[in-house]
Amino acid sequence: MTFPPPAVPLFVYGSLRPGMALWEAIRAHVIRSRPATLRGRLFWDAGGEWPVLVLGDDGAGLVRGELLSLQPGDEVNRVIVDEELLYGYDARWLPVATDEGELDALVLVWNRPDGLGPEIAHGDFVRATAERAAAQT
Repeated sequence: MTFPPPAVPLFVYGSLRPGMALWEAIRAHVIRSRPATLRGRLFWDAGGEWPVLVLGDDGAGLVRGELLSLQPGDEVNRVIVDEELLYGYDARWLPVATDEGELDALVLVWNRPDGLGPEIAHGDFVRATAERAAAQT
């Protein structure tokens, strides 16, 4: 085993997706990005700004995002720790589906019953953000 690994697989579904608020903070460290999905449900946070992913026992729902292959390093660690884990997300290794099959990836999930706003029923934060912007114009 090589340490650190040559790439860290990270499933992103919200602010870390390409074009979203935190993308520029990790973009230089992305080796590859490809569409992926994960079983779960997506909600707005209670303030209505960010998405939170909730895993369920029933396997209902499909969350859309990207599977990033990231070069490990301090900047990536800073974004994950300072921007995600400190806000209440948990990091878990979970299977995500890609066009190349199922792969295990690091996923940031919400593991608390509080802090949830309305559900994003279609499971796509980029689409939900665009829909919200269109409704405001």
